[in-house]
Amino acid sequence: MPAPDSDRAIQASRVAGMSGALVLCAAGLCVLVRALPATWAGNTLAFGVGLLLTPMLASPFEWLVHRYVYHRHAVPGLGRIYSIHHHSHHRVFFPTWRYVTDGPPRRIPILSEGTEGVSGGGLDSALTRAAHFGFYMLLGLFLIVTPAWLATRHRAFLAGVLVALVVVSNLFITVHDTIHRPGSHRLLEAQPWFRFLDDHHYIHHVDNEANVNFLLPLADWLFGTLRRSLTAEELQRHGSREAAKARRIGTGEPARQAVHGVRADAVETATAGKSRGCIDPLAQPARESPR
Repeated sequence: MPAPDSDRAIQASRVAGMSGALVLCAAGLCVLVRALPATWAGNTLAFGVGLLLTPMLASPFEWLVHRYVYHRHAVPGLGRIYSIHHHSHHRVFFPTWRYVTDGPPRRIPILSEGTEGVSGGGLDSALTRAAHFGFYMLLGLFLIVTPAWLATRHRAFLAGVLVALVVVSNLFITVHDTIHRPGSHRLLEAQPWFRFLDDHHYIHHVDNEANVNFLLPLADWLFGTLRRSLTAEELQRHGSREAAKARRIGTGEPARQAVHGVRADAVETATAGKSRGCIDPLAQPARESPR
């Protein structure tokens, strides 16, 4: 599959250099942990360093996986993930004109056929969520936890790394659900950092090559893919995040199917309301039509 033109704009030397800097920082933290005394204070500090190490290293791995597995069919055997995310999530279910929806998360099973069928909720949705969580945990165990243990053999440090990995793996799923289903996790929406990630992710839906990190945008900043605003042309075509978030359509079904359902309901309402002098909702101009 040919790489997008924006691939050429990313400097390989910058990615390599910044990745090397992160590795050196991680190595420095491991040296620090090994030098800590075997006391309560030393173990507490080691635990805290472990909490810091996981998101620092998870960010570049998140960037690589999202860019080259979720948005490119670049890894043999993982094309199903690319189809579900790049095509289904961004084009079929959550294009910018239908960025948010109501209802519980409805996930596409990894092992099913097609890219438009979603689970009906309940056990199927829980199993798919568990598969996502397990995928992130497995990557973290191989790429972060195991090297951290081999470099330090420090139990308190390892505990911090593991706790952070569990939290980050869960937030990958929960924050994403909350962004596309406003009101589903009000505690998360009340956090001061949520608004930043909400803006960050909407820009990614407008420009898939930008804001590749979803939860941990450190690598976006280091690798040169961070964007903080949309152009005037993009705003004219896609609208603002605020407008997109205010336009909830459907309950998690494919976007075009949801729009047809909304319009069918509008026809029924208009027909029933004519005798009462109600305004026909279909007569109101739509802000943007599906393409």
